[in-house]
Amino acid sequence: MSTREKILDVAGKLFATQGYTDTSLAQVAQAAEVSKALILWHFDTKEDLFRTALQNFLSPYSIDAKRLLGLNEREQFEKLIDDYYEFIAQHLSSVKFVLGQVVREEENAKEVVDHVSALYQVYQQLLTSILDQGRKTGLFDPHIQPAEDAALIMATLNGLLVQRLVDQRSKINARNLLVRFKETLQARLYRPGPYSASVHATACGGARSSHSSAEG
Repeated sequence: MSTREKILDVAGKLFATQGYTDTSLAQVAQAAEVSKALILWHFDTKEDLFRTALQNFLSPYSIDAKRLLGLNEREQFEKLIDDYYEFIAQHLSSVKFVLGQVVREEENAKEVVDHVSALYQVYQQLLTSILDQGRKTGLFDPHIQPAEDAALIMATLNGLLVQRLVDQRSKINARNLLVRFKETLQARLYRPGPYSASVHATACGGARSSHSSAEG
């Protein structure tokens, strides 16, 4: 990691936990083990450092709908859920940064909040459209409510995120919780048929494998 990257990483964490106003360049310098002058050599001002940190933490946030091509609605639905979880698992520091800005409601963070909120809405709308199309094609139960179910799914995924952030020492395997959640969704949303049975068997097998690995 270069000096510039280290400064950005440290600054991002401080901005996330303390907010923009309560984070000074002196604090960033001390935490990054560099001089304040070196920070100002890489970044013109504190505002410049903050905005660069924003862009750095926002870079992973994107949605590539092309990855869903060739999949039926059930497969698209499960891939979106898996991708959401994997993103959280791989970018916890970025997620903490964004949540910190959202909670603090700082004016300087409006850019990051607007960007993430827009992506969140796109993601939820994508889930809604997949559920609606799957209902029409008969892959999902005809009585589901696409918009409400998509909102509930997002809320539950966010709950898994919060639990992962606040209960990192938990002995409960987070991936097993995801498998259980997907099984619940299958029972609630999927139309009974051979596909549902095969997916259930695969999910259970994955859960057993994860449990065995954890015990080993």
